[in-house]
Amino acid sequence: MLKIIKIIFFSSIFFLNLNLIGDEFKTIVQAKDEDISILLQKALDQSILKVLGSQKDFDLNQQSLKKLNPDDYINQYKFTELNNEEALEVIIDLKAVQEKLLELNLGISVLKNLKISAWILCKSDFSSLQAAKSLEQKCKFVKRSFERIADQRGITLVYPILDSRDISLFSFEEESDLENLTIFNDRYPSDGWLFCEISIKNEWCYLPKEINKGFSKLNTEFKYVPQEGINSLIDSLFSSQRLKRVFKSDLPYFLEISGLNKFKDYIDLEKKLKNILFISNLNLLSLRNNSATYSFNLLSDEKNLFDFFKEMDDLKLINKEKGRVVLAFGGK
Repeated sequence: MLKIIKIIFFSSIFFLNLNLIGDEFKTIVQAKDEDISILLQKALDQSILKVLGSQKDFDLNQQSLKKLNPDDYINQYKFTELNNEEALEVIIDLKAVQEKLLELNLGISVLKNLKISAWILCKSDFSSLQAAKSLEQKCKFVKRSFERIADQRGITLVYPILDSRDISLFSFEEESDLENLTIFNDRYPSDGWLFCEISIKNEWCYLPKEINKGFSKLNTEFKYVPQEGINSLIDSLFSSQRLKRVFKSDLPYFLEISGLNKFKDYIDLEKKLKNILFISNLNLLSLRNNSATYSFNLLSDEKNLFDFFKEMDDLKLINKEKGRVVLAFGGK
């Protein structure tokens, strides 16, 4: 049984190799007089959505995902407050979630702290006081829904400040004007952006033609309701950073690491190797002359393994050949 933790507990999320090493994930869900079991399920759903990186895949696989027991993936939880309301802070075993999603062949996103710029133009309507207030409330609702989605999916949301240079771009009567719009994201650096135009009658969002380019023009062939638009953008940004388990040959892969002058170096490196999601059956074959030799099965493309080693500043590639790699510790 899970127990409520009475002490203040802070967890840190530690990722290497573009965040492919799993540890723990902290999420907070509003209580709203709901049972603990319901809140824990919501917390698990949030962590699954973050790891999947795809609202579409999350929706399509609800039947399988709802079978997962929160007790198997939640380490700890405690009551807290969020915006002066009671909430539940939950610590998720992130690695366990990642491994389960790979087992289900759903793939996982390379967890990156994405930043999105949401350009929202609230078209003024001063035809009446009621119209002006209605538009203001409509814009606030869109922003609140964006912030809720950003919290659920673990991204940073930025509303660029519209200065005089920007405002001159935001006066459109025809869609043909939108086609020529390029947001100046050099002043508001982000991983992706969308443009939304909110009026009394309509609320539509548009995505860039080239999602990963800050200076792409808008794609006016498709327009989205706001919540659908921002989720589609996040899905697209994560899609280029997804890892799926690819089962390779049963033949073992060999790794030799030299320069392990301290026993602590060996312990730390082995722990990191064991946490790599695309490595299985890790075995220490020898530990002598300040070198360690391992065998393991590689469950993904070899490129993922080398990307992992590149992210580690204290490792240097000495030699590589098919099914074998030699590294030196402290080489950089």
